[in-house]
Amino acid sequence: MSPIRNLTYHDIFRHPEHCVNQIAQRALKNGDILAVFNEERFPFHHDSGQTLMTRSRDGGLTWSEPRIIVPWTATQGNWDCGICELGDGTLIVNFTMTGFFKRGMKAECPSWSSFPLTDEWGDWTWSFKTQAWLGTYVIRSMDGGDTWTEPIPVNIRPMKHGGCRLGAWELPDGGLILALYGRMREYSEDGTGETNRCFLVRSDDGGDNWDYYGTLAYDPNNIIDYEEAGIVRLDDGRLVSFMRTHLQPSQDTKCMIMVVSEDDGFTWSQPKWTRIWGYPPELIRLQDGRYLLVYGYRRPSYGVRGIISDNGIEWDVANEFVISEGGIPATSQAAKPSSSRVVPAAGLYDEGEVNYFHPGLYQHIGYPTVAQAADGTVVCSYHEWSRDERPLQVLRCARFEV
Repeated sequence: MSPIRNLTYHDIFRHPEHCVNQIAQRALKNGDILAVFNEERFPFHHDSGQTLMTRSRDGGLTWSEPRIIVPWTATQGNWDCGICELGDGTLIVNFTMTGFFKRGMKAECPSWSSFPLTDEWGDWTWSFKTQAWLGTYVIRSMDGGDTWTEPIPVNIRPMKHGGCRLGAWELPDGGLILALYGRMREYSEDGTGETNRCFLVRSDDGGDNWDYYGTLAYDPNNIIDYEEAGIVRLDDGRLVSFMRTHLQPSQDTKCMIMVVSEDDGFTWSQPKWTRIWGYPPELIRLQDGRYLLVYGYRRPSYGVRGIISDNGIEWDVANEFVISEGGIPATSQAAKPSSSRVVPAAGLYDEGEVNYFHPGLYQHIGYPTVAQAADGTVVCSYHEWSRDERPLQVLRCARFEV
């Protein structure tokens, strides 16, 4: 029997032409729920868009018109944003930035990867093979999100790549920790020979300067990828983190792992496999002292799921419940570009039925984020695909009581 009651669904934002996705939210001290998310610059998932912000003042029932806080340019984009409110009310948004390195010399012949120009997408293939990660950055607001600083680079050395998922966490001593994932030897999210590790960077000056702080999980045998950590502080002061996992070289998704820190994230226990399948996770402490874990579910019946733990250490998959189901459309569109930076010719597919056992790019759903409103209502936000003739990723939220 599901432990949740009075479950309702609400739209957050639907863009008429672009995909919107990967929302992250926090409950603020004033009772608002503040969220940031990605708007893609295309009608497909490309990780090259811009960061927008929206706010709910009624516990997720309605949301403000989004506004851009980190815009894209002709040569830069950003994605995977997160948000944190500090004790003094300062807001910090983190994100990953990408750059499009255009050719500086005129090509001697047409690009083998290019297609005819169209009014709809233009020559988007110019970024193929030259789009690259520029780094992790943060911006700050001291006036509740009305104005923001210029992007501040986050030092992740000795790592070379560090991708975001959620916002930072403020420690009792005032320090900030930000969970990232990446590689020490390669400048990419996907590479050869080295798997991703999850790690923390820390700032002791409110986000101006950052240093490598602790390793959540790493496989020196380069078999297991650890990515996109969610963290929660228990009542006894320990930190608990869940992480997404993949095996190399197949990239098959396995169950999430859990680690525990007794020293504010400096050291962590050995990774422990759970029986909970899904990704990525986010965890919160509920007002009644229990703990809630939410995660995307990218296999039939798809959607978002959750589990409640009494103590934050013991999590039983038998207690799993459904927050939302579905989220992939019924049909596809002819000659649609792929969802990421792959060879354009390999990223096109023909019109046809979307099979629930093989949804292709439409498996990219979920990325849930969760907060509890002042009245106790839980708000879980996520992205899914619309069921329009031309499907787009849209943002929705589920409201429920526990």
